[in-house]
Amino acid sequence: MPDDSAALIAEQFSHAVDLLKADSRLFETRLDQLEKQAADFETRIRDLSASSTQFRLLVSLAAGGGLLSVIALLKALLSP
Repeated sequence: MPDDSAALIAEQFSHAVDLLKADSRLFETRLDQLEKQAADFETRIRDLSASSTQFRLLVSLAAGGGLLSVIALLKALLSP
């Protein structure tokens, strides 16, 4: 009888260790996925930031050029 209970406890312990190893592998896989997502999000944010900066530059150049055109038009109309 003591041998049977020792074998049962050993089997239960072995099963618990297997479950912990499976959980560990699952957590490692999930961590790898989250690290890849974080890198992807960082790349997207940097791309969007660069795109926003380029857009602001083009808008400011277009608005500045329009303003200069209005000033030149007013100057041409007001000068004799």
